[in-house]
Amino acid sequence: MSNPNESWSDKASALKDQAAEKLEELKGKAGEFADDIKQKAGETWDKVKSGEMKENLEHLRDEANEKIHDLTDKAKGVWDKLTGKEEEKPQ
Repeated sequence: MSNPNESWSDKASALKDQAAEKLEELKGKAGEFADDIKQKAGETWDKVKSGEMKENLEHLRDEANEKIHDLTDKAKGVWDKLTGKEEEKPQ
């Protein structure tokens, strides 16, 4: 008959080895993830420095301003209709 303590010792050793393997695997994945984040951060920083982001933001701001003006005009037209202040258009 085999020694029960040896069996437990073997199982514990096997679990320890599995845990060590998983830890190494996780370390590798964490390193890849960190490298990916660094690369993307660098690309973003390059865009900010190049002025590309500024151009994109200015374009978005201009579009937003146009839409705000359109909505303001439409709201004024609706308000004028509701309050009876709609100017009569010459025929």
